[in-house]
Amino acid sequence: MKKLLILNQHSPVVSELLPLLDESDEISYRIFQGDVQSAGDYVTALSGVDWLLSALGPEDVDLDFEELFDAIDQAAPKIQHFVMLSYAGIDDELKSPMVFPEVKNRQEFIKQQRYAIKIVDESEIPYSIIRMSSLTDGKRSDYQLFNEGNKMSVGSVSAKNVADLIFDAFVNQKLINHSVGIMDSGND
Repeated sequence: MKKLLILNQHSPVVSELLPLLDESDEISYRIFQGDVQSAGDYVTALSGVDWLLSALGPEDVDLDFEELFDAIDQAAPKIQHFVMLSYAGIDDELKSPMVFPEVKNRQEFIKQQRYAIKIVDESEIPYSIIRMSSLTDGKRSDYQLFNEGNKMSVGSVSAKNVADLIFDAFVNQKLINHSVGIMDSGND
């Protein structure tokens, strides 16, 4: 059985992911309860963790990750897969600008996201970065993935579709060391 630690700051994606996890006999999970900017809080929570999901942010994820990865260095868990939720547009891949509703300073937000991704990449932990379009509470549907460096339209994606992709990435060990944009089909 794989042990998943979920770092969540009110992401609707996590709400959609939990029922999928509850149906799996192969995954046990817990949601981090602590200060996301405290290495000490993370150290205890990382014990025995195989997989890690970050649904932190949108802002200050760089500060959260500095503490998280200090704790990973201290605790040395054998993390086999780290999935980070990020946002479409942080790699200049969008054909037009995207609005980030909860973000006060767009340029600073993009720098924070890029720095957090750099921390993940340099950790040498197998990772998947999922760059989400604007989230909706729509139904499950077909969706498109866009590899890093490929242009994508500004669009939307159902939180259910993102949850499905996360679940598939963990269970089937897909998207290892990849960054993908996700958007519901029919948005372009």
